[in-house]
Amino acid sequence: MASTQQLTVTANFASGDSQDVTADASYESSATGVATVSATGLITAVAAGSATVTATYGGQSGTCDVTVTDSVEGLSVSPTTAALDVEAA
Repeated sequence: MASTQQLTVTANFASGDSQDVTADASYESSATGVATVSATGLITAVAAGSATVTATYGGQSGTCDVTVTDSVEGLSVSPTTAALDVEAA
């Protein structure tokens, strides 16, 4: 799983036109201890937890729910060896 995610913000106009406004939108994270968001809409994981990123443009806003999970750094298997007997029928 990636540690960053780029948002794309599309403005939908009353005329039916749409436009990519990612570079012009503003962004805010509800929990910067979990995930930050840059001025360009790049979300970066900080620690495990949940956050909501809000993008705002032209008086309208939209959200992205973010879940950050701990990554697995290694495994331990126990026991490391096993000796088994086949039972007689």
